[in-house]
Amino acid sequence: MIQIVLANCCHYGIEDKKDEHKTFIYYQKSLEIGDASGTFNVGSCYQNRIEVEKDKCKAFIYYQKSAEIGNVDGTFQVSNCYYEEIDVEKDNKIFIYYQNSANMGNVNRI
Repeated sequence: MIQIVLANCCHYGIEDKKDEHKTFIYYQKSLEIGDASGTFNVGSCYQNRIEVEKDKCKAFIYYQKSAEIGNVDGTFQVSNCYYEEIDVEKDNKIFIYYQNSANMGNVNRI
C-alpha cells in the first residue's frame, strides 16, 4: 500500500516535483506484491503514456488482472474496453463487467 502512496506523491508532485518514472516504478512494485490498485494503475500508465509507450492491449491486460483481484476501477475499465472495442470484440461481457462494477459499489460512473 505504501507504494501506491509514494506513486501518487510522485505523480501529483506532492512534497517534490512530478516524476513519472518514479510513479511507474512504485505502481509496478505494488503490482508485484499483488496489490489490485497497483495493477490497475500500471494499466492506467499504459493507457495514458505515463513513462511507457501507449499500449491499449497492455492496459486492457492490467485492467483485467486488477478486476480479477477485486479492483472496482479495473472492473469498470474492462467494461469500457469492451464498450469501445479496445483490443476486444464487443459482446455481452460489457454488461457483465458494468454490473460487477455496480455490485462492487461503483454507482457514480454508470
